[in-house]
This record gives sequence, structure tokens and C-alpha cells, in this order.
Amino acid sequence: MDVYFVRHGETEWNRSGRWQGSFDVGLSELGRSQAEEASSSFSGRQFDAIYASDLRRAWETAEIIKTKTNVKEIIKDSRLRERALGEIEGKTTDEVSHLLSMDINIMDIIGKNLSVRGMETLESQFQRVGQFIEDLKKLTFENVIVVSHGVTIGVMLEIITGKDFRKRKIDNCEIIRSKL
Repeated sequence: MDVYFVRHGETEWNRSGRWQGSFDVGLSELGRSQAEEASSSFSGRQFDAIYASDLRRAWETAEIIKTKTNVKEIIKDSRLRERALGEIEGKTTDEVSHLLSMDINIMDIIGKNLSVRGMETLESQFQRVGQFIEDLKKLTFENVIVVSHGVTIGVMLEIITGKDFRKRKIDNCEIIRSKL
């Protein structure tokens, strides 16, 4: 099976440097344009399904992509959500650094378990995303689109390829093809 992973388009929070996590933020105008551009990559090709995170930014991106495919409906799956960041969601990097009393960047969050109230553990994210991948492997599909979030896509790619996802930044509406 060929899986086409697509990170959602830009949000206003992406633009302002706010950490989103599982907070439900919609696409910006640029994000919708990015999704339109990405959708052209799928025009005229056959797909068995489109899966998307149930968070609005991913769902909106998937809806735009769907218009260029033969797929009739999108399958929402909460396992495709971004890692919950607890009390640091909605804060800027400077605010997070101040709150945690340390210099921090997004890469510190991606690959570590920090002492942050309400933050999902890395192990929990790997477990839920791994279950999605296992369920996908059971299907007899040939081509699938999965619209999700940067860290979550990175975790899926690490599960599939065995390569460390923390070394790979995934841009808004970037498309990554992988064999499953």
C-alpha cells in the first residue's frame, strides 16, 4: 500500500509561533492556499480512502484535497491528532521557556517527556499512532491519503521506517509518500 502523508496547512497559530498540540485551530488563508496547491498533486489519481485527524486544521486540509480525488468521504480518526501539550498549548516559545524555567524549542517537545501538566507522553503517542498503522495494514487498499500533524506524521514514519522522526521537520502541506 502507498500512503501519502500530508501535514495540515498553516494556521494563524503557526504564523504567530504558538504551540498548538491538540488545541483545535482552523486554517489561515495561506493554509487554505497551501491545501489547494497540495491537492493538485492528487488530481486524476485513484485513492481508496482519505483519513484525517479530527482536529479542524487537518480536517479542513483533507476536505480541500478530497475535491481533487475520487474519494467520497473522509474518515476522521482521533488517533491521528497531534500530541497533546497540556498547559503549554497556545503559548509561544518564549512563554514556554519562562513557564518551564529553561530555554526550550519545539524539538525539545517532539522527542522528550517533559514535566508539563496535561502533556501526553511520547509513549502514549507512539501507542495510539502505532495502533492506527496496524489497523491500516489490515486493509487491502492500494493508495491512501493520511492528513495529520507534523509530529504525528513523524511518529508514523518512524514506526514504518525505523528512522528517528526527530531529525525530520515536516512543513505545512508537505506530502510524504511511504510504502506500508
